[in-house]
Amino acid sequence: MTTVLPPADAPAWLLIDSLALDATAPDTFRSRRTVPADVSAVFGGQIVAQALSAAARTVPQGRAPHSLHGYFLFRGDPAQPITYRVERLRDGHSFTSRRVVAVQPGGRTENEIFHLTASFKRTSRPGEDHQIGMPATPPPHRLPHAVDEPPAEVHPRVIRLLSDLRDVIDVRYVHDPTGAPTGVRADGSGPVTRVWFRIRALPPGAESADPALHHCLLAYLSDLTLLDSASPHHRTGRPNEGNGTAASLDHAMWFHRPVSADAWLLYEQRSPTSADGRALVHARVYTADGTLAATVVQEGVMRPGRTPGPTHPSDALPEPDIDPFSWAVAKPETD
Repeated sequence: MTTVLPPADAPAWLLIDSLALDATAPDTFRSRRTVPADVSAVFGGQIVAQALSAAARTVPQGRAPHSLHGYFLFRGDPAQPITYRVERLRDGHSFTSRRVVAVQPGGRTENEIFHLTASFKRTSRPGEDHQIGMPATPPPHRLPHAVDEPPAEVHPRVIRLLSDLRDVIDVRYVHDPTGAPTGVRADGSGPVTRVWFRIRALPPGAESADPALHHCLLAYLSDLTLLDSASPHHRTGRPNEGNGTAASLDHAMWFHRPVSADAWLLYEQRSPTSADGRALVHARVYTADGTLAATVVQEGVMRPGRTPGPTHPSDALPEPDIDPFSWAVAKPETD
């Protein structure tokens, strides 16, 4: 069945329509468009959100996603639609599990560009409830939009993407009042980035058309600034001129409590380690009242920029096809 949302003039309509899927066969769905359109690869957050949406469409009513785990295999081509094939792994009394494979045309064969496993849970009686508290943070209305006053250490491509989506997504970085780089911490706990974000306005009827919409939108939002928080510029405070590459390898989320993507959410991102050209980022999503709504973990490739000309014969070998910022990795056949 084709997803049909009521007409609306809200800018968020463009983003929601980009996440919409058309059913082409049982448990098979196809994407419509890429937002923003003028990119060389499909944004990783869009692929995660669409894969989760495809899985949710095969789940009985009354079951919401509580976790997902995904691997980026190849870069998504924005000029081609993505087909999402869902495999029904388990339908239990309380839990439902699904596997999703995202494919695109690739010459004579198809390319599997992304794999997702998601689990859904039936709402049950509440049990023990505890959480880590939200850090003290200035409220979003006191902070400038990310595009107006971006931290110097943030990758320029992140800012360009946020600029393209400014009418749809409101993102505000939490600046250190002392003027120190966002990643510098006296306790040596590693780079930390905090941002407030929200979808500006949802079109009327959007939630009824897709019960998992808020989870899918949060999956999209969670990839906007995540890997950039592991940048070495956050430790040094030097301006990020866009040198080097960063690409998502995997993405995992746990949805702890109900969340609304059109309400302010605090995204605290921390990179505990970076080694062997890979960086790990842990993140927590809080609602404005301090409720811990979700946890996110991602590992990505992080490579510094190079000076022109190889200094060693091995340096002349071709690099994997990686776009800066959080795009899926197109691995060479030699990997």
